[in-house]
Amino acid sequence: MGIVNTSGRLSLLRVHERGSKFGPPSDQIDVEVVLAFVGRPHDFFGFQLRTDANAPVREGMLGLLRDGFNHGWIVNVDFDQKPNRRNSVLFRVWLTKPAPGVGGGGGILTVKGAEKPPANAKRRARSARTAAPRR
Repeated sequence: MGIVNTSGRLSLLRVHERGSKFGPPSDQIDVEVVLAFVGRPHDFFGFQLRTDANAPVREGMLGLLRDGFNHGWIVNVDFDQKPNRRNSVLFRVWLTKPAPGVGGGGGILTVKGAEKPPANAKRRARSARTAAPRR
């Protein structure tokens, strides 16, 4: 299937020992870092943490994933999608911050209701608060 991109908030960030592998025998990836996105409970992505020429880059990718997980930022990954597989090896990670006022969710981020609110929306909200009975 080739190179694919996906993005969203993380629901899982896992690091385990070298050689542990991840996934069932028919869809296993030989990785040490595994992640999953909110709203995609059956798709997992990962990469190796090995002491080779790519070690600094992969440590950087893990750092970005930690920041994205801890702050609820949008994590973007590029990966090589194999046919009939749910587990994929990723090779690129970057973060984006959600637009101000845009809520949670996962998978591909879409912005709904981003149009400007009516001019009297604040006044109506204030009226509703003052009209409510106090306890």
